[in-house]
Amino acid sequence: MTKGDVRERQAFEQLLERTLAPLMPIAISYGMNANDLALGIRAVYLREMEARLQNERGHAISDARLALVAGLTRREVERARRGSSGKSSSRSESADQLTRIAVVLSAWHTNPRFSGAYGVPLDLDLNRGDGPPNRSIADLIETACAELPQAVTLDELVAQGVVELVGGTLVRCKARAAVSRSKAGTGKEGLLAQYGRFLATAAGTVAHNIAVENSSDAYFDRLLTSDGPLSDRTRKLFHARAMASTDAFLTELDTWLSKDTDEPTEGSGRLFGVGVFFFEENRGEVTASANGDALEQNAV
Repeated sequence: MTKGDVRERQAFEQLLERTLAPLMPIAISYGMNANDLALGIRAVYLREMEARLQNERGHAISDARLALVAGLTRREVERARRGSSGKSSSRSESADQLTRIAVVLSAWHTNPRFSGAYGVPLDLDLNRGDGPPNRSIADLIETACAELPQAVTLDELVAQGVVELVGGTLVRCKARAAVSRSKAGTGKEGLLAQYGRFLATAAGTVAHNIAVENSSDAYFDRLLTSDGPLSDRTRKLFHARAMASTDAFLTELDTWLSKDTDEPTEGSGRLFGVGVFFFEENRGEVTASANGDALEQNAV
């Protein structure tokens, strides 16, 4: 390993530490110990290593072989695999739910059958009528994702706090997207599932940009921070303005996607998107870690 590789590995280790540090107080509050965290990290590592070995060898990988490559005992591999099987299914279901909600909300705001001027979503009938204009919640769900039963998706929309029932006959849209700030009806479990997807997508962009060889293939990322500490009043104003601007920006992008995209010819199994979030950080920590490089502030 060259000196350059050693420095890169050290920088990556620091990246992992900084990424995990804000989550540690939450892990401790849920009674997780170091072994619990290590088991989870092992399971993720083993899934990736197993996928790589299967791709290279073209067949299933035994626990013994995986243990040898990963530097673990066979018993540790068996335990990690058992502990992660149910979690993988749960993560997949959470991601599928959020995708369904996004598809329905997109159709509600962009399909002229269900939206009015400037993409304002119309109130929809709770129950399907006998004839035109056929603007019920069932018609919307059928148009957006026909394979799903109406009741299941409507319950998800209500649970996420993005729709409300009006007078027992109408369904009204309350939000453009099922974003993490909308906590109504989701509970902590739903909020954790949303943030799990949010952090996974952000980490995916980081991993892509580190691994990509051609800089023109990198995904864009932007970071804007204030030049100095803000008063509480200014922070609230900044938060409100950023949120309003972001909602308008994402609505414009989503409208473009619904009208101006072609049928995919390759990579059709992948989805692409843009995520935006408001944050706070310790200025001293940023200066110490960035050392004036590309991670420094005001990169927009």
